[in-house]
Amino acid sequence: MIKAVILDLDMCILDTHTLAGSFFKPVLDALYNSELSPGLKEKIQYQLWITSLDDTMEMFSVPENIAERMREAYRRIEVPDGIKTFGDEEFIRDLPVIKILVTTGYIKFQETKIEKLGIANLFDEIIIDALDYRDQRKGKRKIFEELLIKNNWRENEVLVVGDNPMSELRAAKSLGIRTVQTLRPTIEKWAEADYHIYSFEELAALLA
Repeated sequence: MIKAVILDLDMCILDTHTLAGSFFKPVLDALYNSELSPGLKEKIQYQLWITSLDDTMEMFSVPENIAERMREAYRRIEVPDGIKTFGDEEFIRDLPVIKILVTTGYIKFQETKIEKLGIANLFDEIIIDALDYRDQRKGKRKIFEELLIKNNWRENEVLVVGDNPMSELRAAKSLGIRTVQTLRPTIEKWAEADYHIYSFEELAALLA
């Protein structure tokens, strides 16, 4: 029996492609003014829309001096108006289980996304894996593990829902938690996920 569903934010609930305008330009300027190759810069820019900054830096082995310039720019950016969900978040509300949002990023940036989307009341608990204090960051695997222990849940009593194989999905799989990949536009299907959905409307059937 499923007792809890843990959900990601970016490209799971929030359509990050609606983060429009020039708000992100300082981060991209720090990237494109670096000595990295043009091809690598393009790959990093694409990944930043679906993966946290620090995880992207690690994924592409970005030199620390470049990564720190990008972090400094990221700390100063603000969430623009007009950001949107994928339009199916209300299906989360009626799920007859505990709902927890776990997201990675700078605290103010992630909190402002949640506030502007108006989704906080969908969840019983919201956890931000903060990048502000890198030495204190837990990572999603550790967060999931602590939730299992704190709530006395077995691995088969939890579902983790998200888009990213390199983040929440792999972290959950490593703990034996079943995974649900949200196949939002531009997201590539990860064969190792236990389930794949196109809408949160499909989640209720997975809990039956």
